[in-house]
Formats: sequence, structure tokens, C-alpha cells
Amino acid sequence: MNYSMVKTLILKDWHFQRRPILLAFAGGAISLGIVCTGTQAGFTIGLILLVTVMVMISAMTIMGNVLGERENQTLTFAMTLPISYLEYTTSKIVGNLLIFVPFWLTMLAGSLTLIVISPPIHGFFAFAIIMAVEILVSTCLMLVVALVTESKAWSITAMVSGNLALNIVGYLVAHIPSIGNGLFGTAIYWPQSATICLAIEFALIALLIGGAFHIQSRKRDFI
Repeated sequence: MNYSMVKTLILKDWHFQRRPILLAFAGGAISLGIVCTGTQAGFTIGLILLVTVMVMISAMTIMGNVLGERENQTLTFAMTLPISYLEYTTSKIVGNLLIFVPFWLTMLAGSLTLIVISPPIHGFFAFAIIMAVEILVSTCLMLVVALVTESKAWSITAMVSGNLALNIVGYLVAHIPSIGNGLFGTAIYWPQSATICLAIEFALIALLIGGAFHIQSRKRDFI
């Protein structure tokens, strides 16, 4: 593994996405600030805005770092470097996750902090974590589809599918009795069903990333 070249490609992606990253942090801070108003309208608007910002930053970075190289015809140059298919795939997956995950963790930590210090929404603790991880699953889905297919149409389809899945999963999780019955309670609790939901989500992430490496390793031509 040419770690030096992988690192260089990751830093290159970071450089080109530095402005969207900063804007995403600003948007996330504004969203949490709206939630802090303490009103029901502020909670709803802030939550919707926060989810929108998280989805947008994942889409922008993936579209720019993965599909942008083919559209801008820089992929040809990248593949002339001393780098293998595995190393190129590693740089894209690790690079994009290193861009998104710190932002995702920061927003999740901020959201959980607000839940902990606000008794009326204590019941959303488990639900918030499950839905945050679902956003991470959707991001991995779009990243893998973009990397494997190199198609904007399929990548947009994956993004739309991920957004629809977010709504469906949210509905299903909210209707799990052990989670849904406590949503509007004033106690922070973690039922076993929440652990099962997280296990399924992380298994999907592992399957998606593992599948991407497997498919990419079988490619013979990246150009």
C-alpha cells in the first residue's frame, strides 16, 4: 500500500472541499441555535435544517471528489500516478468519510447535548442516535454508488433513495413500542431495540464499504 500517495489524494480532496466544509459547520451551528430557541416551531425548523445541511455536505463532497474527477477529466491523470485500484478506492472512501464524519460527530454531539439539558425532549435520545447513524448509512450508500458506477444519474438516485429511506426508517423506528412510547417522555433511556437498530445500521455500512472494495478490486480499467 502506497500510504504516501493515498495521503496526498486525501489531502487534495480536503483542499478542494474546504469551503463547503466550513459552510456546513456554519449551517449546522445555525440549525442548533434555532433548536435552542426552545419553541416547538424552532425545534422542528432547526431539526429539518440540520438534516438538510448534513445531506447537502455529503452530496457536495461526494459529487465533487468522486464524480468531479471524471467530469473534469482529472481521473486520467490520477491513474497515471504510482497508485493501484485498491489505493485509489481507499483514498476516496477514507477521504470522503474523514470529511463527513467529523462534521457528523460534531452535529450529533451538539444534538445530544441539547437533548440531555432539555428534559421535555429526553425521550428523543435513542431515536436521535439511530436517525443520525441512518444519515451515515445514506452517505455511505451514495459514496459507494458514485465510486462504483461513476455515474451522476445513479449517484442522484442513491441520494434520493437514501433520503426516502431516512423518512421510512424514522417512521418505523418511531413505531417500535420500546422506543416510540418514550419519545415524549422526560427520561433518557436506551432500550434493547435501539441496540439492535444500531447493529443493523453499522452492519449495512460495513457491507457497503466491503462491497465497494470487492467490486473495485475486480475492475481492470478506471478510465
